[in-house]
Amino acid sequence: MDQKIEKGYTEYQKKVIRNFYENKDLRIIQKLGELVSDMYLETNEKKKESGWKKIKKMLDDLKIHPNEIEFLTKDNNLTVISKKLAELF
Repeated sequence: MDQKIEKGYTEYQKKVIRNFYENKDLRIIQKLGELVSDMYLETNEKKKESGWKKIKKMLDDLKIHPNEIEFLTKDNNLTVISKKLAELF
């Protein structure tokens, strides 16, 4: 009965969790790149519209200024988003 029960995470788990949150921006940038690639091939207008909403959300998650997000997405031009991705990456 003298067993010591430790609550919390092991050092390895703490390291994994810390790395997960430290690399959040890189994961968002990667997903944004994948979404932009998919959008180039998309023909369904509803999916395109939903894709642009996701792009706006991801740019917001990357803490891009709202005015810049508006500028990047106003014409629904994927080339502009691609250039911004290259700048971020």
